[in-house]
Amino acid sequence: MNKTKKDIPLDSFTIVVAPPVNRLSTTCINIYQDGKFNMNGKLSSILGGKFLQIRLTDNCRNMCILEADSAGESIKFPQSGSRRLLELIPILKKRGLALPAKYEFWYSETTKSWQGEYIENPTKRLLAKSRDSKKN
Repeated sequence: MNKTKKDIPLDSFTIVVAPPVNRLSTTCINIYQDGKFNMNGKLSSILGGKFLQIRLTDNCRNMCILEADSAGESIKFPQSGSRRLLELIPILKKRGLALPAKYEFWYSETTKSWQGEYIENPTKRLLAKSRDSKKN
């Protein structure tokens, strides 16, 4: 039983799968349940080893990072861009953000700061569904 192969015109293929985002071109931060505040490689190469002030909007969906000259209200980050910030966890949880929390960042020329936006965890909903299905 050989099926006859039929060519399909290229204009029939209307959905184009976008290439994955190159992790080396994005700047992001992950915040884990244990308080680990982790900049990715690109962002830590820019901000690692500096005094930084971390700010959040009231709903914690946006974060701002300002470079500072010295301590005061800022936090000294190691060159790796990774540091434990335990005080951040209850703030995020109180606002209903799932951990690990991920923020994607860009540099704002207007405010001369790094601004980030919370990215919903796509596996959060999948995990909730799979847990429910185990009960049945």
